Amino acid sequence: MNVSIWENKRQMIDPEIQTEKIVTQNKTFLVDLKKNQAGYYLKVSEWSNSKKSSIFVPAEGVDKLIEILSRFQTLIANDKE
Repeated sequence: MNVSIWENKRQMIDPEIQTEKIVTQNKTFLVDLKKNQAGYYLKVSEWSNSKKSSIFVPAEGVDKLIEILSRFQTLIANDKE
């Protein structure tokens, strides 16, 4: 393989700054903090039965996502009582 082609492919992949793993039931979730020319973003990937699905959340959407997840967490906790 041509070195310049390999270098171009490597540069296209945004490196993980930090990764957290969640395992629940038969699913594995990976939450990656990444950065590209546009800035930071989250990549949330689900591995289930050998299938992978991902969503990408730009940095400016992270606060809203946390707010929504916090509300959902409260609803779930209140339902368990």
